[in-house]
Amino acid sequence: MASIAPDDLEAFARDLRALRAQADLDYPEMAETSHFEMKTLAAAAGGLRLPTLPVAVAFVRACGGNVAEWEERWQKVADKATAEAAKKRKGDDEETAEPVEPADAPAALEPPKPAVPPPPETGGGEVYVITSAPPRQPGW
Repeated sequence: MASIAPDDLEAFARDLRALRAQADLDYPEMAETSHFEMKTLAAAAGGLRLPTLPVAVAFVRACGGNVAEWEERWQKVADKATAEAAKKRKGDDEETAEPVEPADAPAALEPPKPAVPPPPETGGGEVYVITSAPPRQPGW
């Protein structure tokens, strides 16, 4: 098995692919065993995003891997991704947290301008409703 130390998404996906190759399984066989669609399993090993834990476990179980080891690994990658996302959000908040200079601030109480001007009002009019009801009977 590949080293567990560098746990990032790319390494996780690469090692899932290696596990599948070692098990000599194709995706249709894995889908039958795991009860997940082939495209879900292929996406799990694709490395674009971390698969859900149930998908990762089903993938590993179908390939005969050590489920406990892979669950631990998945958790490390998920924790790292969560921490990086939080750090990025915090960095974005700090950039927008700078005070706005009064000259740059929009005028208070200025109403928003509509994207499309409303149609001019006319002196009323008739409204026609089209229905799929049968025509009236004579004498109604």
